[in-house]
Amino acid sequence: MTNIKARVTTVSAPRGKATASDEATVRRFFLDLIVNEMPPDNPECRRVLAKFKVTAGKAVSPYSTYPLKSFVAFAEEVAQILGRPYLGLELGQGFRIWEIGPVYPLLATAPTLRDALDVFSRFQASWQSHTTLAVTREFDETRYGYLIDNLEIWPRIQDSENAISGLCALIRQMLSDRWSPAEVTFEHDVSQRSEVLSRFFRCPIRGNASSNMIVVRDADLDKPLHAWINSNAPARAIVERHLFDLLRPPEDPFRPLPERLAQLIDQRLGRESVDLESLAEKLGLAPRTLRRQLSTFGTSFSEVLNQERRKKGEMLLSTGTIKLSQLATHLGYANQSAFSRAFRDWAGEPPSAALRRARRPEAASEPADNETEE
Repeated sequence: MTNIKARVTTVSAPRGKATASDEATVRRFFLDLIVNEMPPDNPECRRVLAKFKVTAGKAVSPYSTYPLKSFVAFAEEVAQILGRPYLGLELGQGFRIWEIGPVYPLLATAPTLRDALDVFSRFQASWQSHTTLAVTREFDETRYGYLIDNLEIWPRIQDSENAISGLCALIRQMLSDRWSPAEVTFEHDVSQRSEVLSRFFRCPIRGNASSNMIVVRDADLDKPLHAWINSNAPARAIVERHLFDLLRPPEDPFRPLPERLAQLIDQRLGRESVDLESLAEKLGLAPRTLRRQLSTFGTSFSEVLNQERRKKGEMLLSTGTIKLSQLATHLGYANQSAFSRAFRDWAGEPPSAALRRARRPEAASEPADNETEE
């Protein structure tokens, strides 16, 4: 079969002078799901609520926004104080389709699972900004990848597992409780979590991946949703228009070109080409024009690319779990040797040294993943 690829990427509107992590937001109703798990008489819960400036009880409007960076950190800290390391997974698997709010009628009238997930993809940017939901179709499977587009928002285990388990729960409600994906991947290490994750997803689980992803067989995606209302195209068009009016993200000021280029590189590293020509086309510029405009900001394409590679490389090395060969692939290098040379230029030391420092004290003296430094 011919390899067919279709990609849907939803990213927030351009940012202004503030950083991406400052301006990225999430709708308040996602925050409420976590707050509802916090016992009101628990002193630690009250402390965390005060720290993150969250009031107990539901917001006046579920469509009000909350900073995404704070939301992700809030989820991590609540999981820790409640002693629930799989809080995000638990909330995701308990997700009910009507909790998606007014988008529910569009899902309920979708003729197939693929159509329903297309709806979900289109509205992702309305719920959470500065986030990519990539849909890639390859052979007889379709991959739904979820990734926050800013490396300053880290760690994000609870958010990632919540997003993917919630998507899995949604599919099971529309198809069957017995349904399972072909594969699930996470950007964080899962070596100590794979047993619990495998029990829920009932499929192969892989960590240290380029994005959080659920792989769905096309045979499942194209099944008619017999248990749902038949599609009514005119009604769906009207409802969709009203929903976009209600949930449309606010307009942001224009971002400088280097910031827009950096965001595109963040989205594509390890997943798509990051060559100047393809990114210039994405920005609507000729390659020569892109070079010239970047020079007016005192930078260049290779400088922006190297900055983003270094940022992502240092973040992933800090986990102490990823292999250098994996890291080279995630950063878009042709091989481990090329990555190692680049890292030496950045840090003045081989990446294996940084990886050993990030590991547990008892493993610090061991070679990095038994890989030789090239």
